[in-house]
Amino acid sequence: MENSHTSNFSQLYLKIARLPMKTISLFVTKVPSVLSVCFLSLLIGGATIVRAQEVQVGGYFTTIVPQGQFKENITNNGYGGGGFFLVRLGPSPLLIGGDFGGVRYGSENHREPISSTIPNLQVNVGTSNNIFLAHFLLRAQPRKGLVRPYADGLIGLKHLFTRTTISNLSGGEEIASNTDLSDTTLSYGFGGGLQIPLTKGLEGRILLDANVRYLRGSQAEYLKKGSIRQENGLAVFDVLSSRTDVIAVQIGVTFRF
Repeated sequence: MENSHTSNFSQLYLKIARLPMKTISLFVTKVPSVLSVCFLSLLIGGATIVRAQEVQVGGYFTTIVPQGQFKENITNNGYGGGGFFLVRLGPSPLLIGGDFGGVRYGSENHREPISSTIPNLQVNVGTSNNIFLAHFLLRAQPRKGLVRPYADGLIGLKHLFTRTTISNLSGGEEIASNTDLSDTTLSYGFGGGLQIPLTKGLEGRILLDANVRYLRGSQAEYLKKGSIRQENGLAVFDVLSSRTDVIAVQIGVTFRF
């Protein structure tokens, strides 16, 4: 029995030892703080959720503007969309929930022969550079008022990935695809916005929602438009690395229940 336990422990140790140092470092330094915030928030939410009096669900269009080191490598903005849900904690001004979105910050398309031996049969090759964002969201907002300002605190992750897809020229049907590079990093920040009713009355249920957020991002590896090139028939990646700070400008519609 002791040999079995020792063998299992040794296998677990070897798996941990093979992890990249970047992954281990991010886990050790960042995860405890993330879990502490989430645990505290869930504890508060669990004690008051039974008295929740308001739910907000919304969708938005978003533009991200790279900042700092990220801006030095990515000179153009990214565009996309997302959605969120929030639950008010009883009679308090606080709401908790989640926010999810995706943006594309670069893409390129070109035609290539499907094979060097069949040059007359061509396909479309498209490459896109993307960021998926997922955050725990804590919002402070007054319960009443025609125009309702709010302040947000966020913590979560950014997943940066570049994907190449081969499709036919006629119908655009996908033939094959591949993720060229991906990396996930810690994301956190703050922001503020306004909600303006699109229906009559102080208790308007459909609202125009606009906000601005500053989202810090830890170090990550990523590609941009032009980072993939060919040399002697082989694909070469010019991988970039930096912090991933952005400003996100968002506008959309929120439904309040």
